Amino acid sequence: MSPLKSLESFFDRILGIFVALACIILALVMLSVCLEVFLRYFLNRPQVWVVELSEYALLYITFLGAAWVLKGDGHVTVDLFTSLMAPKSRAVCSLASFIVCFMVSIILAVYGIRVTWDHFSQGIYNPTILEMPKGAILFVIPLGGITLLIQSIRGALKSLRSIKEGQ
Repeated sequence: MSPLKSLESFFDRILGIFVALACIILALVMLSVCLEVFLRYFLNRPQVWVVELSEYALLYITFLGAAWVLKGDGHVTVDLFTSLMAPKSRAVCSLASFIVCFMVSIILAVYGIRVTWDHFSQGIYNPTILEMPKGAILFVIPLGGITLLIQSIRGALKSLRSIKEGQ
């Protein structure tokens, strides 16, 4: 196996771990919301942490799963026009969307790293019930941005190959 193929395989395993973690977080959010509904309406004992933790979890789910969804071409697309195009034109549109995704993911990664590092180094906490360190909350943004960046490069290269082959 070539070094590039083994690196791609390693990255695919990382994406698999991230999406499995996102699924676990989603299941825990579902269970905690169900528990909150039961405790609030049947025992009159609401828990103050459920809503805040659910907000953080949704951020983590989004950024842990974004690159995996991009890999499977699962993001929302409007295929009304692209379905009428020739395969080569469709590959050009796909390349353009991967380039846009690449630019957005650079912004997410670069600014996410800056902001997360600033919050970690300054010890900033979220002034809420849980008082979570903001760096720990924001950490997933550059992580997701980097994985999205890598996956958008992979997708762009695949589109370039399709354009060259005329498919």
